[in-house]
Amino acid sequence: MKGIRIAALLLTVALLACALAGCARTDRGLELGSDFTPYDEAAFREEIARDGEGRVLLAENGTTPFGSVIYTPAPAQQSADDDSEPDKLERAAEFLADALSKMTGAAFSASAGEPRDGAIVLTADETANISPEGYALSVSERRIEISSSSRGGAAYGVYAFLEEKLGCMFVSADFDYIPTLPTVRLDAGESEFVPSVKWREVYSYEIDEDETGRADKLRINGAGYAGWHTWCHTSFDYLPPEEYYDEHPEYYSLYRGERVYKQGSVDGQLCWSNEEVYEIISEKVLAEMREHPEDRYWDISQMDNGISVGSGCTCDACRAIDEREGSQMGSLLTFINRLADEVKEEFPNNYVSTLAYNHTADPPATLRPRDNVIIKLCLMPGDCSASYAEPAGNYGRQAKELVEKWGKIADNLLIWDYNIDFHNYLMPYPILDYIADNNDFYLENNAYGLFHQMSRDKGGDSADLNAYLFARIMWDADTDLKAVFDKYLTVYYGAAAPYVAEYYRDMSDRLKESGGTLYIYAKPVRYATSYLSPSAADGYLELFEKAKAAVAGDETVTERIRYLSRGALFAKAVQFSGDMKGRREALEEFEAICEDYDIVSLVEASKSTDQVGDLVRRVTTEINATPVIIIAMIVAAALTLFAAAAAAGAVYGKARYRSAAVFKLLAASKWSGEKAYTKGR
Repeated sequence: MKGIRIAALLLTVALLACALAGCARTDRGLELGSDFTPYDEAAFREEIARDGEGRVLLAENGTTPFGSVIYTPAPAQQSADDDSEPDKLERAAEFLADALSKMTGAAFSASAGEPRDGAIVLTADETANISPEGYALSVSERRIEISSSSRGGAAYGVYAFLEEKLGCMFVSADFDYIPTLPTVRLDAGESEFVPSVKWREVYSYEIDEDETGRADKLRINGAGYAGWHTWCHTSFDYLPPEEYYDEHPEYYSLYRGERVYKQGSVDGQLCWSNEEVYEIISEKVLAEMREHPEDRYWDISQMDNGISVGSGCTCDACRAIDEREGSQMGSLLTFINRLADEVKEEFPNNYVSTLAYNHTADPPATLRPRDNVIIKLCLMPGDCSASYAEPAGNYGRQAKELVEKWGKIADNLLIWDYNIDFHNYLMPYPILDYIADNNDFYLENNAYGLFHQMSRDKGGDSADLNAYLFARIMWDADTDLKAVFDKYLTVYYGAAAPYVAEYYRDMSDRLKESGGTLYIYAKPVRYATSYLSPSAADGYLELFEKAKAAVAGDETVTERIRYLSRGALFAKAVQFSGDMKGRREALEEFEAICEDYDIVSLVEASKSTDQVGDLVRRVTTEINATPVIIIAMIVAAALTLFAAAAAAGAVYGKARYRSAAVFKLLAASKWSGEKAYTKGR
């Protein structure tokens, strides 16, 4: 009892101290943000204009020998092996011509046609010996050519050429950085590139809902589930309970002794060992494949059931397989492998996919996925505070073990990780330090594809920057993310970039110093004594004021800084402190930014249609009650201290009584302390 009271006292005092004054910290290093080095456009301009042997002139003084951008016309019907859109290459060609014109002052134009000399040629040829995910680049005095065996690969080659050779950067939906380069020379030669990750997706509003083509510019070939006919949680798409359950409850999972399609608050599952279930799904899948030759991936997977909620079917047949395999993935993968074998006979280039998720996360003991099966391993709930190669907490260690085990047995492992707080989309979430480390770890463990899930709604924390960095490292695992990060901040925030870099560094420093983890369903109070403490939020907002001052007069950049500050404003507003005025001001500005940018969602899958309004009302009520809350905290601390002191006094009194009794016994005994000591000698 005493221990509980002392712990309560310490917790109350700590919360009170943080609320009134904030918590101190010690600076520690940060990969991205430390030793910020502004990007030097002048130096790049000088280097790309350099003349010499083996250098090919692209443009000079408003003229060019390569004014035409010619691209392979789109076929009337796309090949089944090409999951790109018919207009991908055409759009890339037009963008290239416009970018080069803006960059050099020379006149470039784009048109479909046959390859010829004296032009920039973009070719897509299915018979070419080039990976459809990658591209080849050839630079000579005769022509500049970007080619691939797919239209998507050739389009990605265009955007890679612009970024990696010509210094462009596709920063956000409303800003493409295109440097002014009066003279451009390129090294002659030939090269070929294949992306580090075969299938790549950053699932965020800023990518999937962007109609400007930013996903293509960032070479994200999985945007919008490209190539997938079905994506996840698809069991009931094939056997909807409203159609089948009444007559065939045996199609659904045996759960706690009953055949059900609901397991409490979550969906139930199918009975994977039921022969009729297999026949219905296989018939539907094969029919869909015949109708949709443009798609390559079919998902048949469990329904969503939350973390450690619900389970698979426990009938005798399913349970026998699962017990043998030591995982409820056993019965599911048995079903999937059988379907994959049948699919391969008619559609050898198609894949069958399923989820390794919650109750099916553990790999089976003896079963192995077929070579046309994709395992989507969900790192739920994960931990973004450290790399999975060197995890910091139990969730991280669990993820590491799953990746390593599945990587050894799955030919096609698609890793689904989580990179935002789903209960607080706009809460600052410092994930940048370990992007490259995790990417390497995934590739070392046989990753076929990566699905980075962020906010599906507009305005998630640092959405544009995060999407850009994830995209670049998936495209090329050898990318120097530190240099890319510094350049991104420089071209987007100008003279304010050092303060923005310090913001990201400061968040990460504080989180590291606390030793805390980043949980995907955490509330801000979890970080009240670390990177989201009241003093931390004040520090971030001070940095943003300095950033605005550094670009005073530049309304565009000032507004970018204001938009970025929404996370710090959120932290200041929602985290309890005695600064009532500061919290009110932060809340008002946060609400204004949300209104200006049409941000309406703060929580994934919330039923509320006014989430921002709900937050504002709740926090306003709390701010108004701050004096009462502080008094209550002081009283609680005093009462806890009094109770602890009383308990300590009682324990002390008992100890004195017991000690006196012992001494009396010793004094009356022939074996007194003195005699015992003498005898021992």
